[in-house]
Amino acid sequence: MMNDDNSITVETALYGYIAEEAHSSRFCAIVNKLFKGNNVNAMAIPMNIRPDDVTFTISQMRGSKLSGAVISMEYQEEAFGLLDNASAMAKEAGYCDFIRIVDGKLIGELIMPNALEKFAQSDEFQDDIALNSMTHYFYELTTGECNE
Repeated sequence: MMNDDNSITVETALYGYIAEEAHSSRFCAIVNKLFKGNNVNAMAIPMNIRPDDVTFTISQMRGSKLSGAVISMEYQEEAFGLLDNASAMAKEAGYCDFIRIVDGKLIGELIMPNALEKFAQSDEFQDDIALNSMTHYFYELTTGECNE
């Protein structure tokens, strides 16, 4: 459960948002609101990364405290080339929009389309909800539902 003072503890799952201008996006604020509203002990953190630093940054995530990272559009193809493994959908597309870190390995996913489809099928769908649903993985984390 997310604590009331929004502090990060050793149990908090951390997710980066890697973009050149991550600080100017509302993505992290929206996701953090969803985490808190659904009592999920996780936090999304904006990571402003320049193009010449993206390879180094993603490569070093293997040993970081992050549980994963959402990858902005401008870095999705480059990120794909740095993965240890990828979902079938990401392999077919040749890029990824989310990286999970599992046992020090970078696992690429292409999950925005799944999240948008899931939200669009929801009875509570509102246009701005699509902006909140960068990935089905984040959907599962923020709602507690499991993808079957």
